[in-house]
Amino acid sequence: MLLEDSLSKELITIKSILKKGISGVHFDSREINEGNLFIAISGTAMDGHQFIKQAIENGAAAIIGEKELTDLNVPYYKTSNSRLALAKVASEFYNHPWKRPIMIGITGTNGKTTTSYLLRHILETQGISCSLIGTVKHIINGKDFYSTQTTPDPILLQKLLVESTDEVIIMEVSSHGLDQNRVCGLKFDIGIFTNLSHDHLDYHSDLDSYFLVKSKLFTLLKSEGEAIIGTYSSWGKKLQEKLNLPSSRIFSFGTDAQDDYELIEWNQGNHRCIIRDFTEKQSFLQPIPGLHNVWNTLGAYSVARRLKIEAKDIQEALLTFPGVPGRFETYSYAERPTVVVDYAHTPDGLDHTLKTAKSQHHSQLFHIFGFRGNRDHSKRETMLQISVFYSDFVILTLDDLNNEDYESLVKEMKRMASNIGNNIKIIPDRTLAIEYAWKNASEKDLIIITGKGPETYKQEFVYPCNSDKETIDYLQNNIRKTHQN
Repeated sequence: MLLEDSLSKELITIKSILKKGISGVHFDSREINEGNLFIAISGTAMDGHQFIKQAIENGAAAIIGEKELTDLNVPYYKTSNSRLALAKVASEFYNHPWKRPIMIGITGTNGKTTTSYLLRHILETQGISCSLIGTVKHIINGKDFYSTQTTPDPILLQKLLVESTDEVIIMEVSSHGLDQNRVCGLKFDIGIFTNLSHDHLDYHSDLDSYFLVKSKLFTLLKSEGEAIIGTYSSWGKKLQEKLNLPSSRIFSFGTDAQDDYELIEWNQGNHRCIIRDFTEKQSFLQPIPGLHNVWNTLGAYSVARRLKIEAKDIQEALLTFPGVPGRFETYSYAERPTVVVDYAHTPDGLDHTLKTAKSQHHSQLFHIFGFRGNRDHSKRETMLQISVFYSDFVILTLDDLNNEDYESLVKEMKRMASNIGNNIKIIPDRTLAIEYAWKNASEKDLIIITGKGPETYKQEFVYPCNSDKETIDYLQNNIRKTHQN
């Protein structure tokens, strides 16, 4: 039986499938129970069609897949896109929980997490409850849930929405989530575009393809949904021009007189920003350092204003913003260097982070970052060049191996280091790399560790630590004990 590709016919077919007593929906055959629907996904690592037999043995009542299959003893529905079918089936099965709250989707290379946390803080200070779905963690009804993907798979996503009783859902929407149709079972009231720069080119063929995928978010707006575009980058301006929406539903923030929210002045010293909010001048104190965070703050400000939050209330909320886990988190220690832990993992993000660090600290800058295995190789050399440009000492280490060969990764580090500069020290073990900086930096210096942020390590290192912050704490405690002895 063919699961039609046209939207209207496909939805009719999906509804008819679910009316046949389907008790659950899964794309992992191991989770199938009696009466469930199994959707076979042709993934990059393995093909779900190989597990159809197992799904039926576990009790699957029906199957959706992309291949021609005629010898199954349960109903089989063929579709040209199993991922898209999964998103639509999940939304239908859970009765479209996205229809109740205000749905806000944030996409872009950098700034999604910071913008989402800023926005959530602004809204919650006004008594508006917010769920947050994103990179660091998911927050539903005030409770934290572990996040393995920025944008969860469609089934988990719909379950989170069902569980939420919050008034607003703020979602980070990744390019992978868009390209793999994880959010195609949703509609958004507001879509935000932060920026676009070099990232994920191991997945997307080029920046233009990456941009087109990011643009997909704005095809998923509700009938009166609005787009808020950061036009401070050329990609934002390009998106603004290509959006097929009435101008009354497109709003922008940037540096141009045509922008609805225009940055007029930013004082790096006292962090005060002066903006034009349509026709009125407003100001606010930027809660986190760096020009890139000015844009994140202005993006959150723009959304809050579209949600009818008064400018003065936004200004007051920003004064109490507690920060974002793993985003320029700063730690001070007595008679030890200051340490910053930051998630920066793209050339653009790293440039902003190191520039901000350099502007705030006039002593020596020690930068620790690593190559992440089986990820975009094309950005490694650029990021190393950026690090050398800003830093007095660069300690190149490992991030996550992700099954990439250790020896070849270290060999690549050495090759790049020899070509770029002589202030690079290679210490593959991440905990030892941090220890080297910790022991060699003075109390006036700054150590900045990038790439992981709040993420936990995926492999064991010499010291028994699970994150960059844990490693610093471990070194601090051990030094204190040594001195006491």
